Amino acid sequence: MAIASYLLKAYGLKTSFFERATGNPCESQKRVLFEILSRNKNTAYGKEHNFTDCRSVEDYQRNVPLNDYESLRPYIERMIGGKNDILTRDRVILFGVTSGTTGKPKHIPVTEFSRRKKREVMDIWTYFTLRDHPDVLRGKVLTIVSPEIEGYTTRGIPFGAESGHAYKNMPEAVKNIYALPYEVFEIKDYDAKYYCILRLAVEQNVTVIAALNPSTILLLCQRLERIKDRIIEDIQEGSLDNELSIRYDIRKKIEKILHPNPKRADELRRLMEKREGRLVPRDCWPDLRLIVCWKGGTVGVYMSHFKEYFNETIKIRDFGYLSSEARASVPVSDEGCAGALAITSNFYEFIPLDDIDKGRKDILLAHQLKEGEEYYVVLTTYGGLYRYNIDDIIKVIGFYNATPLIEFKQKGSVVSSVTGEKVYESHIKDAVRGAADMIGIGLQFFSAFVEWEPQPRYAFLVELMAETSQDAKLEFLRNIESQLLKINVEYETKRRSQRLAHPVLKVVPKGTFENHRSKMVGEGRHDGQFKMPILTSDINFHEKFNIIEEIKI
Repeated sequence: MAIASYLLKAYGLKTSFFERATGNPCESQKRVLFEILSRNKNTAYGKEHNFTDCRSVEDYQRNVPLNDYESLRPYIERMIGGKNDILTRDRVILFGVTSGTTGKPKHIPVTEFSRRKKREVMDIWTYFTLRDHPDVLRGKVLTIVSPEIEGYTTRGIPFGAESGHAYKNMPEAVKNIYALPYEVFEIKDYDAKYYCILRLAVEQNVTVIAALNPSTILLLCQRLERIKDRIIEDIQEGSLDNELSIRYDIRKKIEKILHPNPKRADELRRLMEKREGRLVPRDCWPDLRLIVCWKGGTVGVYMSHFKEYFNETIKIRDFGYLSSEARASVPVSDEGCAGALAITSNFYEFIPLDDIDKGRKDILLAHQLKEGEEYYVVLTTYGGLYRYNIDDIIKVIGFYNATPLIEFKQKGSVVSSVTGEKVYESHIKDAVRGAADMIGIGLQFFSAFVEWEPQPRYAFLVELMAETSQDAKLEFLRNIESQLLKINVEYETKRRSQRLAHPVLKVVPKGTFENHRSKMVGEGRHDGQFKMPILTSDINFHEKFNIIEEIKI
C-alpha cells in the first residue's frame, strides 16, 4: 500500500496536466507538433522539409508528405550507420525492432527524450490503474517482457525492446514488488524461460499479472498444468531443474534467490488433490486482483478462456494502444479496451477508413473525429517519425472530456477482396468468435486465408481446445458463414452470386499453436507481441501445419 500511495503522489501532477490537456485537444496537439518541429528543425529531414517555415498545421501538411516506413527507411539506415541529426537532433540510444510488410524488419529510432514521452503515458496509465485498484500492490507483480538488447548494429547501437529496458532499469524501491528478476527474460530457450517464470511465480503471492498479449497468459496457464510436478519438486528442494537449457551466469543468478520451501510445496499438493490433480492460477494466487493485457483487436479471443483459470471477479485492464512506434492511448477504466488519445505525447492525424484508397484524402485532427467512426492513424513522434501512416485502424467509441476515446481494431493492410467482398480481419474475428460462442466451442487459435479453387473460398485453420464431435464442427462452420453473411454485405452478395464458394474448416492437432509460437520466438520474434494472423494473404500459410481433418458444408 505504501508503494501505491507513493506512485499516486509521484504521478499525480503528470495526470493533472494530461486531464487539463484533454479538455482542449486542438491546442494541446498544436503545442506538441510545434515542439517536435522546433526540436528537429536543424536535422537533415527538418531542413529538407522546411520545418522552420511551418507556422501552422496546414504548413506542416503541405511541407511534409504522408510517409510509411519504406519512405523513411533511407533516413533510418543512415542512423543505423551511426549518422546523427538525420530525423531527430537527439542521439539514438536504441532501435526497437518489429516486423515489416516487405519482410525486412523495421528499426524504430528511440532517443532518451522519446523514451521519456512514452514513459509519461505509462505513468499516467499507472495513476488511473492504482486510483481504481489501490490494493493491487499488496503482493507481487508478475510481468512478462522481451529482452532489452537482442543485438547491436555495426556501429554498436543496441536493438531490442523498450519494455525490457524499463523493467531492467526500474528504481530499486519499485523493483521489489516484481516477482521475477530481469535475467529470466534473457533466457533464449523458450521452454526453459517459461519454466523459470512459473517456477518463481508459483512460490509467491501474485496480485497482478501483466503481459501485452493475452495468449502469453493463456499459455502460462496451460503450461503450468503440464509441468506442475517438476515445479513443486523444485520448490520443495529450493532447486532449478538441471535439465533446463539456461546460460550458466543466468542460472547462477536465479539459483541464488532460491531456498527450500517444503511448506509451499505441500500447500500446492493439497490444492492439486482438491482439483483431482489439476493446478490452476486461481488456486496458486488466491489474492490475484488484476490482469493487464490487450483486450481488443485480434487478440481478444484468448480472453474467453480466462474463466477456466481465473475467478470471474478478477478485473482485466487494457494496456492501451501502443506499438514500437508510439504509446498512443490511456485507458482510464477497466471497461472495454478503449483509452483516451495520448495527446500530450505525439501529434496525430487521421484518415477516414473509406478515404484510404482515394487520391485526395480527407486528413482530420483529433478534435475533428466522430464517435462510431473508424480511421487510419498517422503519427508524428518525438522519436523522428513524421506523418507516419502506421497502417492501423482505430475506432472512436466516445470522448474523455473533449478528447477521443479510441480502440485498436486491426492492421489496415489485413483485408481480403478476391471478388470485391472486402473482408477485414475484424470481420473474421467477430464471425469466428460469434460462431464459437453460439455452440460453446473453445478455440486455441484460428486463422483464415483464401483458397484459390476454381471457385475461391475462405478456409479457416483452427486448433480446438477439446475433443469435438463431427456434428459440432460442421455446425461451427455453418455458424461462421452465417455470421460473415450478417457482418459483411459484400460477402453476402458474392456468396449469393456464387462468385465465392462455401468456406471450409481445416483442423490441426492440439499443441499446434504453442509449437508454432515457440518456433517463431526461437527465430527472433518478440514473445510478448507474437500474434497468430487472424486473416492472412499467404495462400500457402496452412502448409506450415499438419491438417488432420477438413470439414466442408
